[in-house]
Parts: sequence; structure tokens; C-alpha cells
Amino acid sequence: MFRKLFCAVLVCAAAGFAENTNVFLGEKITVSADKPVRNLLTTPAAESVALEIATSTVDSEDIKNQDAATWSDALKFAPGVLTETRGRKNKSFVSFRGQIYPYPDFAMNGIWQRESRDMTYTLPASQIGSIEIVRSSGTLLMGLADIVGVINVLPKKYDKPTTMIEGEIGTFNTWRTGIANGNTTSNGWYTVGATANGTDGPGGRNAAEQAQTVYGYGGVQANDQLYLEGQFIAMQGSRELMTPEPDGPAQTTLKTRLEKYDPFHAYSAGGKAVFKESPKASTELSGYYTSRSYNFINLTTPAQNALERDYEYGAQLMQALELTEANTLRFGGVYNRWVCPNGKDFYVGAPQDVETGAAVLTDEHRFDKLTLDAGVRVMRNYYNQFSGASYDISGVSRDFPTVENQWGDPLLTGTLGAKYKITDEVSLYNHLAAGQRAKEPGALKKDGTDLADEMRVMYDAGVQIESKDKGMVKLGGFYVMRKDAVTKTGSAATNTITGDTFYFSDNQDVKQYGLEFETRSAPIGGIATLFFSATAMDSQLKPIGSSDYVDYREIPNWILSGGTYMQYGPFDFSLVGKYVSSFENNRFAQDKQYHPLGDFLDLNATAGYSFGAKRNTRIYVSVQNLLDQEYSTVVGYDNPGAQFRFGVQHEF
Repeated sequence: MFRKLFCAVLVCAAAGFAENTNVFLGEKITVSADKPVRNLLTTPAAESVALEIATSTVDSEDIKNQDAATWSDALKFAPGVLTETRGRKNKSFVSFRGQIYPYPDFAMNGIWQRESRDMTYTLPASQIGSIEIVRSSGTLLMGLADIVGVINVLPKKYDKPTTMIEGEIGTFNTWRTGIANGNTTSNGWYTVGATANGTDGPGGRNAAEQAQTVYGYGGVQANDQLYLEGQFIAMQGSRELMTPEPDGPAQTTLKTRLEKYDPFHAYSAGGKAVFKESPKASTELSGYYTSRSYNFINLTTPAQNALERDYEYGAQLMQALELTEANTLRFGGVYNRWVCPNGKDFYVGAPQDVETGAAVLTDEHRFDKLTLDAGVRVMRNYYNQFSGASYDISGVSRDFPTVENQWGDPLLTGTLGAKYKITDEVSLYNHLAAGQRAKEPGALKKDGTDLADEMRVMYDAGVQIESKDKGMVKLGGFYVMRKDAVTKTGSAATNTITGDTFYFSDNQDVKQYGLEFETRSAPIGGIATLFFSATAMDSQLKPIGSSDYVDYREIPNWILSGGTYMQYGPFDFSLVGKYVSSFENNRFAQDKQYHPLGDFLDLNATAGYSFGAKRNTRIYVSVQNLLDQEYSTVVGYDNPGAQFRFGVQHEF
């Protein structure tokens, strides 16, 4: 059935606008969900305007120039982002500002997903119009996005009838191909497409994977009052769980395992409606359903085969009322239910069924050049069933209690924001957020006592200068205090059955402060665009039983990225790089000791040439890790070195 759907989308996309031959690559017909003028009656779920200082965007041109293959690849050179790459059930994690345990949330076109991280390193980047990275803890209106920041992936749009076909081959027998068709009309837009990809991965490392994806997005202005939007994604594939470096410091048991997901399936559908009841009132209703199924196979002893299946659905209702020309009140509610019948990842056999509801209230007032806002959200979980891990440690069974039919603690988050527009090009920002984060129900410390909820305070401030003719500059500072943060401790135990090492968690205080700088030039001479970003931060942790803070060595102090995009006639060239300072970790280490990570410079280069009567065909070559550096972001999992790719794109 899936293959029939895949082929049908391919045929429809190719036929849709094949007669339109007036499109060529030089026109840059791909648009990336341009940010509209702020209008809360049109976008009732928009976040605080003060969060602009803590928000960065990766657009479709960035993705093309960097030759990004997946969602997580598209984030690689984003400001302040660190991608931890491994071969385990969770292939990679994306973080910023040292936000680990837990990692940031993801949303698809503004629709928050509770358990979508395992899709981000499979879904193709070719469908992305832009990615909004909100680094602050102050998101209130993007579903149930936690106080950990959120990454919002927006779909690609085309401003004229366009069909794009592309293909690529590269190192490790890596390949990908795709087709997309889209258009924007006076009252709507759509994009549909299909992709397929695969790789053998590094030799002898059990690293082969392949996937096929079909997707569709669209929106229509049904009448003067009603706007409708919908989306769907369906994918299937298989992935071997890559083993660590044979001579590296990772756990010995991980080096000999032959594990894979074969097959996996994921489906997601959602939509929203914005209804403008009157010139001063509007309502936004959004909803979604997502299902994921991963068939885990362990080919080594002991066998641990399992079907890891979960699904979730949810809805959000927001009402916007323009009380005066200068004041807009917004309020609403959010609901989500996540069901995992047999557990997943490292919690197979531990069923989960959690319902979450929230109520939110915000108010925004505009005083000429000054915009102020305040908001509050109350959230609460209901645990139909929630089971922690149960495993045997050194011959002793350690069982986490199963919670059934129990309410979690009410969690409160409050925000205050301000934006002052000094001139049309210069703005000042301040944003304060404070909130709580729930620990897992039934989760215990090493001594068997209950963990506490985390209390977090985050402050953002900065200045932005933006000119259409010159470019953009942002300089911001942030401070984070995490009271009773649920963090990994140095205490570990080994599962005598599987050989896995488990690290206990505990409530430890964490504080961070840092500076963020981001700049991007307007095209220089119509040829080159330059960009650069820097995150400098100091992260400190108060160990259990200590009254003093120490360096939080699992978080780097510096993350720098930058580069240039150039276009001269039919030729294009890009050079992008990222530097991550040193940090340490002991997860997956055989000796349970901390090992050095980071301290690397990763350069990527892409060169392309467009030809044809209207330059509608582009060939290109790209090199990942141009310097062939050996580095790790996770103990035992080194970067495989320089990788070469060759591709072709054709538009009509």
C-alpha cells in the first residue's frame, strides 16, 4: 500500500505542471514561508514578539547551499546548535544553550509533537521552507512546548507552478532522490512530493539505512473569514543501529551488537483553521494525529526483538480579541494524548498512556514604539498508565513503580516581554520566563526517594539591527537558573543481562549565562552573502551534597558557525563551517569515566553549475567534513571523515 501511494505521488507531482517551462533555477522560485507582518488576528497562536531576539531561522536557500539531507542535517550550522551523533536507538540529538536532559521540543508547521525526535534524522530536508529555532524557555502558545525551547519546521512553498526533480549519490553508497510539485495562487498554495534515500554507512559498522517519504502541505483562503491549512507526512524504511569505533572507548557490548529497526513506519496528519468572526475577533483551531511503529530486531544474544509502537493526537484552540487598537487579548486551551502500549527505546515493556491539558492567557499592548506582553500557562498531566524502566543490576531487580490513574502536579509558566523599536532598523528586547517542568512519575533517585519537579527562570535581552540593503545583526545575552534540574549523575550500574550501563538521575541545580551574536549580510555586489554566529556560555552544576557550583563539563563553552554563499552567473559556491569547543561525557563509556569530546572545526563546501536555455538544470558537488577531521560528540562514535556527494536538480 505504501509503495502504491509513493508511486502515485511521484506520477501526480511530475504531471501536475509539466507544461510550464518558464521556471529556471536562477529565479530562486522557492520561497521559505516569509515572515508576515505581525497580526494577532491572523495568527492567534504567535509567540511573544520579545522572543525575536532568541529566535534564529534556517531557510530553504541555506538548506540547498549546505546540501542538507535530513531535518537534523539542516540544523547543523544554525546559531548555537550542537548535534550529538550516535548509533543507538536515538541516532542523534539536537540542542542549544546546553539544553540537554531534556532536549528541545519539535513542532511541524506550528503543531507541537510530543515524541517526534526519532523522525528528525529520517525526514527529508528538501520539503523544508524554513526552520524557526526558539532558544528561550518562554514559548507558551506552540502547543505544549516545554520550557526547553522549540524547533519549528515550516513547509516549503513555491511562488509559481513548479516541479522539482533531484538526485544525489555519494560516499558509502549514499543516495537520495526526490520530486516535488507546488504552486501559490491568489487564494491558496500547495506542495506535494516524494523522496527516497539510502546508505551503506561506514564499512563494518552495521550502519545501513533506507527510507521513503511522501508528503503534502496546503492552504486555502476559503472566504473572507476562513483560512484552512493541512499537512500530511508518511514514511517507511529500515535502519541498522551503527556500532561504535572498534578501537574506541565505548562499551564492549555495544561494539558486538547487530541491531536494527526493520521496518519502521510513521504517519502524521494535521491541520488548522483560522476563523475571523469580526474585525476585532478571530479563532484558531489546530489538531493532529501521529503514529509511529518501529520493529526492533536484535541479531545477537540475548534476543530482544520488540515492536516499539506509539501514537499521539491533540488539539489547540486559541481566541484572539482586539480590545482596543493597541491591545490584543488571547486565551485558549491545549490537549494531547500519547499512548505507547509496550514502551519504546530503552523502556520496552513499560507501557505509557499520558494525557496533558493546558490553559493559556496572554495580553499584548502596543505603545507606539514599545510593545509589552505578559502571559501565563497552567498545564497538568493525567497518567492513565506510566511505567519506568525495570532491569536487573548486578543480580538485584530495580523496579520503578507503575503509576495508574493519577494526576500530576499542576505546572505553572509565566512570561513578561518587551520590544522597543528605536528606529525602523533598530530594536531592543527583554524577555523573562519562569516555569516548572515535571519529573517522570514514579522516577526515583539512587537512594529510592522521589525526584522533585524542576523550577526554571530564564532571562533574555538584546538588540537587533536589520536593514534590507545591509543585512542583520543580533547581539543578545541570556541567564538561566534551573532549580532541582533532573540531571544525570556519576553513579552508574550495569545490567547483568544486556551489559548496558545506566546512569542514575537526581535533582541538581544548574545555572548558565552567555552571549549570542548573529549576523548576515545582504548580497554583496549581488554575488556573495556572508554570515556568522557565536554562542559563548558558562554552565555550572551544583553536585549532590555540595554547596558550591562546579563546571558543567558536559556542555561546551563555545559554538561558532559561519560561511559564505556566492552566486555568479551560472556558478554557485558555498563554504560553511562550525567550531565546537571541548566538553566531556561518560555515557556509553566502557570504563564509566569522562572522555574528551568536541574541540573540532567542521567545514562543508558545495559548488554548482546551472545550465540549459533557462538555467533550469543544476549539477553540483559537495564535501562534508572537508578537513577530514576525526572528532566525536558522543563517546565512541567518531565522525566518519570527509564525504563526497554529486547531485543534479531540474526544475520545470
